[in-house]
Amino acid sequence: MKFLAGQKKWYGFAMVVFGLCITVTCSQKTPEPIIAKAGKTTIPYSEFRDRFEFTPHLRMTQDRRSNKQRVLSSMLGEKLLVEQARKLNYHKDEKYRTYVEEMEKEALVEKLFDVEVDPKIQIDESEVRQAYLRSQFRLNLQVLSFDGEVQAHQAKKHIESGKSMTEVKREFQTDTFISADSVLTIQMEWAQAHPALEDAAYTLKPGEISEPVRVDGRYFILKLINRSGNVFQTEWNYVNQAPSIRNTLKSRKRHEMLNQYIHSLLEKTEVRVSHEIFDLVAAHFEKIANIADTLRPPEPNAENLGAALESSKDLADRLDDNFARFDDGSVWTVGEFIKKLSVGPYRLNYKSREKFRSSLRSTIRRMIEFESLAKKARKLGLHKTYYVQYQTKMWGDSYLGQLMREQLLDTLTISDTEIEHHYWVFSDFYRVPEMIKLHEILVDDEQLAKNILIQIQNNADISALARKYNQRQLSQKSDGVMGYFLSSALGSVGAAARALPIGAIGGPVRTETGQYSVFKVLDKKEAGTAPLQQVWTQVREEALAAKKEQTIDDYLVNLAEDFPIEINNSVLDTMFVNDLTTMLVLKKHYANRMAAPTVTPLDRADRWQSKMDSIFSKSAN
Repeated sequence: MKFLAGQKKWYGFAMVVFGLCITVTCSQKTPEPIIAKAGKTTIPYSEFRDRFEFTPHLRMTQDRRSNKQRVLSSMLGEKLLVEQARKLNYHKDEKYRTYVEEMEKEALVEKLFDVEVDPKIQIDESEVRQAYLRSQFRLNLQVLSFDGEVQAHQAKKHIESGKSMTEVKREFQTDTFISADSVLTIQMEWAQAHPALEDAAYTLKPGEISEPVRVDGRYFILKLINRSGNVFQTEWNYVNQAPSIRNTLKSRKRHEMLNQYIHSLLEKTEVRVSHEIFDLVAAHFEKIANIADTLRPPEPNAENLGAALESSKDLADRLDDNFARFDDGSVWTVGEFIKKLSVGPYRLNYKSREKFRSSLRSTIRRMIEFESLAKKARKLGLHKTYYVQYQTKMWGDSYLGQLMREQLLDTLTISDTEIEHHYWVFSDFYRVPEMIKLHEILVDDEQLAKNILIQIQNNADISALARKYNQRQLSQKSDGVMGYFLSSALGSVGAAARALPIGAIGGPVRTETGQYSVFKVLDKKEAGTAPLQQVWTQVREEALAAKKEQTIDDYLVNLAEDFPIEINNSVLDTMFVNDLTTMLVLKKHYANRMAAPTVTPLDRADRWQSKMDSIFSKSAN
């Protein structure tokens, strides 16, 4: 594949594009049971399972049936918002359509590998046994790495001639991230390193040097120091560990075969992006994101930048220009590229102009790669498969539901009267404990403390005495004056200060660390409800959050009257799902993409929960 006119071909970088199709989802060929639906929007079996298992849920219980009902209640709330969004024609929004197209491509790529790669993966018994033996040992290795193959072979000859790894490292000035007098030493365990490195390392005897091993464009030389592990293997151990080892081998072969498949497909593909167009877009990105070679780079995201670029007056007359041209005649315009970038899970590096442009090139390559793979999948008719259709629908529904929620809630405001009402209703949440402020001198010697107390009682300058004697680091820079603190925070000192009135002098008080404190009580704040002005920002945020919760609660209850809800209890009650309550599973082919859309909880929507309890009860009868 050609990228940027005049540059040499590039091939797909190492990545596992299979996603989480290890479940029955990808191999599913026929429609499946519907768990529930709101209006015409359905929740199929696979969607419920994936969103239940692959996204975290709070406040789960030991009651599996109750857990399923709570998650389903939240999903049905989303589907009601989807129905309303469609009624308001939000599904015709251009950004929504772009998002759905991109999610369909992801599903197409996943299905493509499910069809074209997975059936070809074969693991024989000898491979499993070899991997098992390797898994029983840890290797201690010295490692040198080099930019080029010639340099690596020269270094190996120097080592074979009698030079140490350290001498060769200094001579070739490699691995400069560690001291010149030391060599990178690693402990290797099976399945923890690149397979090529493992193949070289596990064939070495102690003291032996490997041939240069190429991994991700660099060349590595390994020296085995020693190996340790279990020298007594039994057939029972092998049988017990073989399934896990077989799965690991399958995952590795999948990775290797995916790269081979991508390589063979994209080797014949030519995509051109002109230098002029790339520089134009990159320059506008840098301008909008204020990217400069500074120590404190900005942290925008592709979505925000995309929106800003689309509305940029400077770029307005170039949005219809061709950005990328594929060998089948199809093109991406500048505007289309920006939209695709804004909806994808792409991360750009904003630390400098050079790093930004490098990350932008990598992102463009990845986008083009997926475009080519999706086209291949579509030619095979995979867009007609149930998996692709349900995945596309699931992600599209999630987007529409969130869009409807934002339209409903983002324009809400809160008045001063509402803030004050929230403050008084929830005044107990804004209570503060008693606080004390001291001017203190902490010393090690009790007699010195007594002498300091006498001087203070004789009107000596406490600040001057603190500068000379105080050993409490917290207050040394403030001449012994401590900020307000809980009376319990300083143990015996706080307890003594709490019993004294403002202006009183106390001590010496022996602390829990054996030191002695002399102090003057500067001020006290009694326990009670904090003044509204003091907690205004906090109250405002919480009052607005409560108003949003109430708004969505009322809205869903009303929508349920317009769009009837149906629940298939027989399927819901009998299906098994894992309660992975705190786990967030990511797609393997996109490090920044979740395996399934998260479910926005509605546990605090009381009217909605009551409505759903009634629906569950009726559907069970």
